[in-house]
Amino acid sequence: MDKYAHRLHDWLESSDLGFQVRLAAHIGALTRDSIGRRASAAGDKRKERTDRRKAFVRWWTQPVDPSRVILPGPLHGPQQWAARYYFYPWRVKREAKRADLVHVLDHSYAHMIEKAGRCPVVVTVHDLMPVVVLRNPTENWREGWREGVRTRFLRQALKALRQADSYIVGTEWLKHELATWLGNDKNIFVVPFGVDRSFFGESTVARERGRRDWRIPEDAFTILHVGSTVDRKNVPLVIHTLARLRQHTDAYLLQVGGRFTVEQEQLIERLDLRSAVRSAASADETVLRRAYRTADVLLFPSLYEGFGFPVLEAFASGLPVVTSGAGALKEVAAGAAVVVEGRDPADYVHALERLDDSDERDELIEKGWARARQFTWQKTAQLTAEVYKPLF
Repeated sequence: MDKYAHRLHDWLESSDLGFQVRLAAHIGALTRDSIGRRASAAGDKRKERTDRRKAFVRWWTQPVDPSRVILPGPLHGPQQWAARYYFYPWRVKREAKRADLVHVLDHSYAHMIEKAGRCPVVVTVHDLMPVVVLRNPTENWREGWREGVRTRFLRQALKALRQADSYIVGTEWLKHELATWLGNDKNIFVVPFGVDRSFFGESTVARERGRRDWRIPEDAFTILHVGSTVDRKNVPLVIHTLARLRQHTDAYLLQVGGRFTVEQEQLIERLDLRSAVRSAASADETVLRRAYRTADVLLFPSLYEGFGFPVLEAFASGLPVVTSGAGALKEVAAGAAVVVEGRDPADYVHALERLDDSDERDELIEKGWARARQFTWQKTAQLTAEVYKPLF
């Protein structure tokens, strides 16, 4: 979601679309390249920490110029809850008085709609996980007040979400899901997201450097999983698939963008996979691009996805994809990935073994590259502007 907020803002701001665009608050820099070189010597660590503090922009200290469009984006840091439900809404309410339209870039911030005053509001809906969570509560509610507070905020956001004037979604599948929940589809617009051009760039040393940095043998078959490790990402299946692969080949798992949960760590230990698992919980864009070049396949068996950035990024990077096809994944892949039905690790192992056929692998890579070329941030910005214009 941060990636979407960054790229859409950048392209709207740099394009001549007939209106000005400003952010109501700073967006976290999680999808930016690292600032400067990473410090390696002990004496450089203090300087690295100083550079990071300078790089972090405290949104409440930054001036916001009067503008016609305000795009509230995600916030990060220890002030997250206070900012999200008090300071940020207060600021949006103030700035909306001088705007002609408010675009909420993340549906989980839908409570901002109530602060937009008379301004029309567009909300980008990335998925309907809040609805799924409320319809299928876990046992966590027994753990105390935290789950109750989360449920209250989810209900508040969903109630406000129904008040938006228009909705943007990334796929036809999600449009249908949202229309079913809302009761109609008249104000829902499909605007596919883009793929950064940098993923298409070839690098002759990225694979070698990545394997060296992550201590992965050059001839080992390497599975990549990108994203968080929450339940819907189906990480245990990835781990079980690795265990089965290692019964007859030297296989490794590279997890990028999320930290293994306690349960997942225990599963890795129980299956004796510790020596074959690598992870980068916090990764900037440089590390992410290197990960795609390092691996032999992206394994993405999610149980629910509203879009699926990693699939397109892997396509652009020349990496074949094996996925569940759940949610919008089959639509995004459009025949350029191996889709596995069901949740049996044996089926995923069989799908991965198909990549041993060099002709089939090359065909998937070629199809994936062509599919990724269809998704550009310039097109996303232009289609988004078309959603705005009738509301001015």
